[in-house]
Amino acid sequence: MAAKQPGQMTREMHMVHTAFRREFGLVPDLVRSAAAGDRERAEIIADHFGTINVALEEHHGGEDRDLWPRLRERCPEEIQPLVHRMEEQHRRIAQLVLDLTTTLAVWRTDGNAESRDHALNTLDQFLPVLREHLGDEEEHVLPLIEKHITGDEWDTMVATSAAGTPPDKISLFFGIMMYEGDPAAVEDALRNMPGEVRALIVEAAPRAYAEYATRLYGTPTPPLGSTLPSR
Repeated sequence: MAAKQPGQMTREMHMVHTAFRREFGLVPDLVRSAAAGDRERAEIIADHFGTINVALEEHHGGEDRDLWPRLRERCPEEIQPLVHRMEEQHRRIAQLVLDLTTTLAVWRTDGNAESRDHALNTLDQFLPVLREHLGDEEEHVLPLIEKHITGDEWDTMVATSAAGTPPDKISLFFGIMMYEGDPAAVEDALRNMPGEVRALIVEAAPRAYAEYATRLYGTPTPPLGSTLPSR
């Protein structure tokens, strides 16, 4: 694997975080826009939350498994206060996701306004925690990653997390990241793929996301920019 250039890992992390901010941040508007009794629409939105949550869980799993232990070993004085906060935020996010999955399951079953509002209330609890976590990582942890994590370690962590992606979702997940990603970060991610896979992803990923977004948002080009501010 090629050595990482300064800022390259930061670019890749920002690309992932930007996608999370957009997709999770747009969920409340999707829920509000669903008519009472429209169970088909409720199912589409609930499935979408489940889909982006798979990516979030893989992302956090990689950090818990591969990142925090290395940083604890290499920069204990700098990272120890941060890791406790990061891990606690991961636990809080996981619990809120479980609550949201439950409320969305009820809503997709009955489609009524009360269940929809219950899901919105749970989203109101979840999104600020996610916002805080992403912002804390970018402000405090990314500088330590650039300083103490090697390019090979980073690429292995990313590849291990990606291995947990359902095969039928790979193009979609990469399309979600590419849609608003820094072109340099997209190129970095593509460079680590086998050549035959890279060629397929370049063509298939944007198309997969455009089709997905059209069904979900009514347009292949949903709003750019975060609806979930970094701080």
